[in-house]
Amino acid sequence: MKQKGSQNNFLVHGGILALASVLVRLIGMIYRIPMVRIIGREGSGYYSTAFSVYNILLLLSSYSLPLAVSKMVSARVALKKWRETERVVLVAVIFAVAVGLAFGLLTFFGADFFCTKVMNSPMAAIALKWMAPTIFIMAVLGVLRGFFQGLQTTIPTAISQILEQIVNAFVSVGMAFVLFNYGQELAFSENGGSYAAAWGAAGGTIGTGAGALAALIFLSVLFFLYGRTLRSHAARDRHVKIRRYGRLFTILTLTAVPVILSTAAYNCIDIIDNAVFNGYMRGAGYTLQEYSGVWGDYNNAYLLLIHLPVALASAIAAALVPSLTAAFVEKDAKTVLERVDLTVRVSLLIAIPCSFGMIVIGGNLAKLLFGNISAEAERYLVFGGLAVIFFSLSTVTNAILQGLNHLERPVIHAFISLLVHAGVLVLLIYVFHLEIYAVIIAYMIFGLLMCVLNMISIYRLTGYAPEPVKTLVLPVISALAMVIVCFFVSFIVSRFLSGNLMHLLIVLIGFVLGVLIYAFGVLFTGCLDRETLLAFPFGTKLAALADKLHLLNGRKK
Repeated sequence: MKQKGSQNNFLVHGGILALASVLVRLIGMIYRIPMVRIIGREGSGYYSTAFSVYNILLLLSSYSLPLAVSKMVSARVALKKWRETERVVLVAVIFAVAVGLAFGLLTFFGADFFCTKVMNSPMAAIALKWMAPTIFIMAVLGVLRGFFQGLQTTIPTAISQILEQIVNAFVSVGMAFVLFNYGQELAFSENGGSYAAAWGAAGGTIGTGAGALAALIFLSVLFFLYGRTLRSHAARDRHVKIRRYGRLFTILTLTAVPVILSTAAYNCIDIIDNAVFNGYMRGAGYTLQEYSGVWGDYNNAYLLLIHLPVALASAIAAALVPSLTAAFVEKDAKTVLERVDLTVRVSLLIAIPCSFGMIVIGGNLAKLLFGNISAEAERYLVFGGLAVIFFSLSTVTNAILQGLNHLERPVIHAFISLLVHAGVLVLLIYVFHLEIYAVIIAYMIFGLLMCVLNMISIYRLTGYAPEPVKTLVLPVISALAMVIVCFFVSFIVSRFLSGNLMHLLIVLIGFVLGVLIYAFGVLFTGCLDRETLLAFPFGTKLAALADKLHLLNGRKK
């Protein structure tokens, strides 16, 4: 049996990837500030619409490749099947090139159809066409990320993500400025007022491709350097039975397709929401510029900020799948159960305070970052901040089921949730006329239903049920204490200041006090114990600090 520290090593790597994801999201928010100011609310709407279509085409082509490759590699590495591992990589690269090229061409030549006929936003097609090469690049990049994650190291992926986002930031802002000016000249010559916003949005999408290309070059060099080690392992491999390329291709496809289908449901939310919302608003007499502006605010002031903490859960999930698959292949039931419990507890320990924090200070953060959003958009997070908990937990429970080789369960649950989501959305927007709030409510219902269905399946498969007090009740109580203090800070600061300085102080003071109060609460109540804390990156130092403050329960290591 492996030692406890080794067993929980996946959480350390998940933490590394989570830290990288936070940095990536922060860079993403920082560069979006000048970009949104350049292209405006209308341009943000076109940008978001193009990305909604791009995301669904990306996941249909290659989004599942990192997880599928990591599962296949980790299973073979656990059994020391190095020659078969080499074949997996070759098959995956061929698959990625073929599928990436096909969907890249579909993106370019189908952009007008998708944006005009499906999304009711024809000007977004300009931005979408510029994203066609990115589809191809991301397919090959996904194979290399999956390979290194299959070796149970997330450091290459983490570095590549940071590099990708840095390049993305500089190129996006620069090209948005250049093409916005080009669009202004075009609008003047052709008397088209939306050309500047549409071409500015296209400039922002060029940065996505440039960043992906930089990450691909980095990982390709790293893979080339690792090739000698891989060939050395393969030379010592004495396994007689090695699966044929055709069989490995079939396994890759059967692994990738369920992940594609379940992820497709998540991305279909944006497609359905955008199409239904735009169709309703156009029928209600709003102009393209008006409802594109509202949709841009929804993406910037709500979705972008909601998915910042959800990225932490995604990072933990990415590290969990190969680790859980290896334990499953080795038939180590105890380790499987321990990792499931640890993953659920840690994801909720992070998601609960993030969700409550978004509710109380998220509006100030949105206004601070995107000054040109409407006053109504400041209330989106207050109304829908609980989505952080639902989507964080649904993300990690998806990963648990995939790691247990029950890839069909998240697919079934996702499509059930999507049908309910669509029904609720149509009811709320066409019968109750809640407009953008109908989108937010339906979005939360999807995440909540996914959590419930996934947890039921995990219980039936493993017998695992979270301990309610330690996993949910105590973190919620600690988060409520944090909310009270943050609300008090917001009340006091808003009485003496206004404008960006008010928003800045509320966010900074609220964040610092909120983290300290929540950390004190979860340590003092014992819902964050020594064993769990030691599994985090820098866990030893964190535990030593907690010991000095006499906050940490549990046996010292």
